[in-house]
Amino acid sequence: MTELQKIFLLGVFVYYLGKGALYVTLYVALIIVEKHARIRHKQIQMYLRKQRAEERERWKVAYNLYENKKKEIPVSKPLELSQLINNPNSFSAYSNVRCS
Repeated sequence: MTELQKIFLLGVFVYYLGKGALYVTLYVALIIVEKHARIRHKQIQMYLRKQRAEERERWKVAYNLYENKKKEIPVSKPLELSQLINNPNSFSAYSNVRCS
């Protein structure tokens, strides 16, 4: 091998060594940042859960009134086929049929 080839191989080795070191450094940094992000996410979730519980307690009466009001509203059921046929306000295909 010539001297120029040896210098070239040394340069390539240093390049790949630097590239590998950069990869390892970024990977370790990613793991550290992810660990801190997971801890922060857990803290935020706990804080929001606490805030929701406090708000639920503060507005307990209003929530109960709202839920009771929803229960009092009757749910309409669909009409039976015979009611649809005999209903003059129905827009079904059989609304013009006269039943005797």
